[in-house]
Amino acid sequence: MQKQTLITVVGASNVDITGFSKRKLIYQDANIGTMKTSLGGVGRNIAENLFRLGFSVNLISVFGDDPLSDYLIKSCKDLGLKINDSLFLKNASASTFLAVMDEHNDLAVGISAMDIYDSISQEFILSKTSSINQSDYVVIETNMPEYTLRLLVENSTNVKFVLDTVSGVKALKAKNILSKLYILKTNLLEAQMLSDIDIKDAKDLEKLVIFFLDKGVENVFITLGKDGVIFGNKEMIKKHPPIRSKVLNTIGAGDSFVSGLIYADAMGYTIEEVALYGMASASLNVQHDSAVSPEMSPENIHKIINK
Repeated sequence: MQKQTLITVVGASNVDITGFSKRKLIYQDANIGTMKTSLGGVGRNIAENLFRLGFSVNLISVFGDDPLSDYLIKSCKDLGLKINDSLFLKNASASTFLAVMDEHNDLAVGISAMDIYDSISQEFILSKTSSINQSDYVVIETNMPEYTLRLLVENSTNVKFVLDTVSGVKALKAKNILSKLYILKTNLLEAQMLSDIDIKDAKDLEKLVIFFLDKGVENVFITLGKDGVIFGNKEMIKKHPPIRSKVLNTIGAGDSFVSGLIYADAMGYTIEEVALYGMASASLNVQHDSAVSPEMSPENIHKIINK
């Protein structure tokens, strides 16, 4: 079924430079650890995950022409991702993300250098409408300019929009497009900033889900870190506990979560099963030190769920 499902992902393609501290981080000092350079970017990560899950994926991103850009472009082609609809710029550097992980392999601080995405024009997005409208799902994320998100939802028909809010400040770009979303994936901080709802205790979590449902979102998934995920639609609101995992790297966990949601939804599963597949996909991903686990597959997700 998923082989026949067409997905367009409009989002960031980065080179990730990640530092892993061997001991507790000491700020304002040199920490001993290891470094890793790898492929990243929310949009690219989601596209790769979906491709590994068996979908036909069209990635619309922005690429420069420096050596890191060449590395990104070649990797996408080698993976089998379609990038012909992307924007290719001359005399431009690749988008990069610098991450410093703490002793628990969790993100301590990150720096994004992503100005290249401001080069996306309205004319460019409108020129891709015909291609995008052939998709079953269109995944968007808030590394893109706000006008890009608006143009996409306003000029696309009969597609299911899936939004990843990415970060607290960037999430605010999505305020005016919530009514167009089939799936919203966000985390607790991003959801609070996007809704202006302050969560004081667990009982308040449902208020967040209801807020987004009232705005017109069809399916809401709010990740809660070690507390799992709360999710809902017009039929139910429910919370799912986390799946215990050996964590090597949390970069890309949210991207794999989104991919798991889409996989299960495309298979026609219930929203409870969709949430479980999202959690299982994230669990599989954090057990590898790259932003996308090479072990990502329906079979390996099923193994985690069956456990």
